[in-house]
Amino acid sequence: MVRPLAVCALALLATGIGRAAEEKPAGKPAASAEELYKKVFGAKRQAARTQKADLPVYFDGAEIGQIPGMVGLDPADTGFDLTALASLLTPLVQPGALTEFKAQADPGGWTKPTQLSRQGIQVAYEPTAQVLQVTVPAIARQRRELSVMERGAAARSYVVVPQADFSAQMNMRAAADYLSVPDGLGESGLGPLSVVYESAVNWKGWVAEGNAYYREDGKKRWARGPVKLLHDFQASGIRAQLGDLSTPVTGSQVGKSVLGLSVAREFSIRPYDLVQPAGSRDFVLENPSVVEVLVNGRPSRSFRLQPGPYNLNSFPGASGTNDVQIRITDGFGREQVIDFPFFFDSQLLGTGVQEFGYTLGLPSSIRDDVYTYDTADPILTAYQRVGLTDQLTVGLGTQIDRTETNVTGEVLFSTGLGTFGVEPAAYLRRKPNKDADPTDKGRKAGLAGTLRYRSYDNGADSWANGSVTAQLSWYQKDYRNFGSNFDSDTKLDMAARVTRPLLESLTLSLGGRYREVRGTDSRDNYSIDLSLRQRLWRTGSLDVTFSHGRDSLGERDTGVYVTSRFFLDGGRQSVGASIDTIAGQQRLDWRYQSMHPVDALSARLELTNQYGSAGDQIQGGLSYVNQRFETSVQHNLIRRSLDARSELENRTQMTAATALAFADGHGAVTRPISNSFAIIVPHPRLKGQDVGVDPVDDHYLAETDWLGVPVVPNISAYLVRPLLLDVPDAPANYDLGDDRPAVQPGYRAGTIVTIGTDAVASLTGQLLTADGTPAALLSGVLRPLESSKGAKDLPFFTNRKGQFRVESVRPGRWALSIFGVSMVAETVTVPADADGEIKLPPIHLPAP
Repeated sequence: MVRPLAVCALALLATGIGRAAEEKPAGKPAASAEELYKKVFGAKRQAARTQKADLPVYFDGAEIGQIPGMVGLDPADTGFDLTALASLLTPLVQPGALTEFKAQADPGGWTKPTQLSRQGIQVAYEPTAQVLQVTVPAIARQRRELSVMERGAAARSYVVVPQADFSAQMNMRAAADYLSVPDGLGESGLGPLSVVYESAVNWKGWVAEGNAYYREDGKKRWARGPVKLLHDFQASGIRAQLGDLSTPVTGSQVGKSVLGLSVAREFSIRPYDLVQPAGSRDFVLENPSVVEVLVNGRPSRSFRLQPGPYNLNSFPGASGTNDVQIRITDGFGREQVIDFPFFFDSQLLGTGVQEFGYTLGLPSSIRDDVYTYDTADPILTAYQRVGLTDQLTVGLGTQIDRTETNVTGEVLFSTGLGTFGVEPAAYLRRKPNKDADPTDKGRKAGLAGTLRYRSYDNGADSWANGSVTAQLSWYQKDYRNFGSNFDSDTKLDMAARVTRPLLESLTLSLGGRYREVRGTDSRDNYSIDLSLRQRLWRTGSLDVTFSHGRDSLGERDTGVYVTSRFFLDGGRQSVGASIDTIAGQQRLDWRYQSMHPVDALSARLELTNQYGSAGDQIQGGLSYVNQRFETSVQHNLIRRSLDARSELENRTQMTAATALAFADGHGAVTRPISNSFAIIVPHPRLKGQDVGVDPVDDHYLAETDWLGVPVVPNISAYLVRPLLLDVPDAPANYDLGDDRPAVQPGYRAGTIVTIGTDAVASLTGQLLTADGTPAALLSGVLRPLESSKGAKDLPFFTNRKGQFRVESVRPGRWALSIFGVSMVAETVTVPADADGEIKLPPIHLPAP
């Protein structure tokens, strides 16, 4: 009854006060509601016990988001939206633990920290900071994936310049010989000129490429080479080709030149994907710890990790068995060590990874410099390889035409003892093809199989490394390689090799091969060799090989092959010598190679003493690489033994090569392009300035010269290639923009890289308050309204005199505003030809 009476009293009192207020003079203010409440109840009215707020959520010391909450004066009254918190924790907590956590919510999806179970996920409210701290037991956390070797991590840190929509390239290579020979061995004089043109056009990833030839002595002086259309589907790593192509094959399949269509997975299209097994290991941390990873005794990577389950994967390693050690050290200094082996083989595929190739086409051949196609006998070539697990890869392939079929299989698996491979094959000829011998008639069928074994040991010490490889192949008489018209004369072919270090600088290799043949024309043959390789001092090596064998004619040979090489002058020069007692040859050579990629001269000289009619000879050569072309000359002087007399033969070969590159309206001359290229174009503001690319020791990979802008012609497709650009004579304080760009072109693509910018103006001015005094120590921003491409917000600050300066401003209209000041933004216009400092009139801030 107390509360209703109080309410009534308050209402009567308010009414009376209201009437009294009507009678009071108008100038005296009425009492507030808070004053009335205090007069009736004798105390101030209390504020609400809770109020709404967005609460930051912290997990392992980092904020992961905010959720709705009701914050109370008493921390025990604080509640939060548990459903929203569960959403934040979904990627961090295992589903089972998260389900138990969500079950503690009230019908509205809310709860209080004090109402949560003491088991499982814990939430604590910190009233001083008004944040929620979440603690998740290690066993309840989601497993986190950690890569020891992050493929492409460095590449992803670059901002890549996109490739040109349209680009074209053409390599041109020419060669000619001059010959002086003894009478009876040919004609002396200048030989015919040969030129090859290698061209490609790329339009938005669709590439048309083809070759053309010019030969003075050809049946036709002008002839075409292979022509095809190619497109790479980068998202899936698939390459499609249509035209003259070589069929993609695997295992014992036989590559064929065809006119047709091919679809194949090319791992080079996505070079940063991990397609081979890289090993993995699961472990759980109960406390914050430092985790170190060592592979073959060498530190690979270290992590600082919070409690929880982890999967460590992508170990760097060499082929064979690798010893991996994981060292875990917690905050108390306690250490746990996990040792395990990791088996790597480059031919294995990772779990779920597929490799395939499918080609359908007409066999092609070149006759009298003209392409001809066998329209009556199309060929289908197909293969598919799948990684079932990291330790097991299987494959199946076939080649089929109208007359024969070949089927191949593959099972490749790795164990602690090494990698084993089983490759069965079957051949069926339904009828002879048109090129078969007339006596070779009827149906033929045969089987074959190959067993392979390889094991590589890797360790921290050099003598812990070694390898064992072996192969055994068996063929039935009627088994043939696809397209062959000859029965197999080999019944059994087996080979093995063991390589082991004896000392830190001495390695031994022992190998042999035995081949059992069919028929009376050939005999079983074998060979065995023992090799020793010794490093000599820091830059030399000596190899000695003892060999013995019997060839298919039954002749036995025993001999020694000795070779040695030393590198001098920091690797620029080398000298070598060799002796081969079986071939009856002694050789001495000298080589020189410039350490720079362009303006580079290389030379070689080789002296050979050869037993028999092959003759002694002296060979010498010079080659030069310029940024716009390559050229070389080689001369051979051979002493021929003709009956009882000796004659000299002189042959000189000269070659030259250059290339044309074009991309999105820009053309240039360069040395031959290996795959893709980049043209470096200076901004109009840098007109007349020289530009250099990748400076090293006062040399550039490419630079501006009388032929125009620099070109980088040796860019690999799909790999990120960073460039370092230099404008040595750029005006002082000129902004070059991004002088460390990166390119990642596709197959045979061009990229335009622009150096320089039109952001060359500097704005200076002064801020004044409404009363004219300097507006000191304020911050503001200059925002683009209508400016050139690439413009961005430019922050600035005033000094104690209210003065400010804004650098690198592009032409256009800008809005100048001050943080914390309510004002209409000041409009600033920078002329298109602005260069250097622009002084602005004083800017007055509005009165507060």
